Amino acid sequence: MRVAMELTHELRDQNVTCDNFFASHMLDKALLKRNITLLGTMRKNKVDLPCLSRKEALHSSKFYFTRNTAVVSYIPKKNINVVLISTMHNSKEISNRVDKKPKMILDYNSTKVAVDTLDQLIATYTCRRKTIRLPVTVFYNVVDTTAYNAFELWIEINPNWNKNLLHKRRIFLEELGKLLVTPYIEGRKRLPRNEPAMAIVRNIQAADPAQGPSSSKQASKRARCKFCPSKCDNKTPVSCSNCGKHVCKVQVTYYCPECQN
Repeated sequence: MRVAMELTHELRDQNVTCDNFFASHMLDKALLKRNITLLGTMRKNKVDLPCLSRKEALHSSKFYFTRNTAVVSYIPKKNINVVLISTMHNSKEISNRVDKKPKMILDYNSTKVAVDTLDQLIATYTCRRKTIRLPVTVFYNVVDTTAYNAFELWIEINPNWNKNLLHKRRIFLEELGKLLVTPYIEGRKRLPRNEPAMAIVRNIQAADPAQGPSSSKQASKRARCKFCPSKCDNKTPVSCSNCGKHVCKVQVTYYCPECQN
């Protein structure tokens, strides 16, 4: 609630649409004091809600009203109900569509569906990891959103770029990631211990800058070890930085930096 109040502290005489993470009866009362209406989905376990049944008829709606607040429970599928709260609506208006959606849900979809769609698109290719730190969570979301915005701008400027590929966003993110990390890899003094990562770092550091990012693709491509019998079929992404032959960890001999020289 505090976050929503801070984000809307400069708004007056407008409507705010939010999802079930923020929406509550306490929030809608607080926003009404600023002449701001609220429209949002709600979790079914909120204590502010009346007893709601999922066993109503398909595409049916039940409305509940207080002086300034309206709640609707809509059944889009069998045994599933969607609950919305609104201080902007005060009637039981239902659309003429086949699914008989209430006007509250149509208004919610017209303003919030873009945010939900963006969340789904971001979740397809995300950098998020499990964390209990809120600043890190916000940072992950900023990176994901920024990467998607960059992709949209790139396609707008270059509409014919990989036009016939369905996974062009993945290709864009791969190239973007390589361009961002390559300067740091080139300036890295200590090699990682992981063999594939070590091979990639060495390959990039030894590559001609004019060759671009193709060297990292070659380093990550798996091939049969050139020194093991063919019947073993040992495949590895690691290749010799000198001759380029693929070599598995069975055939590798390790040297410390002093002995290597």
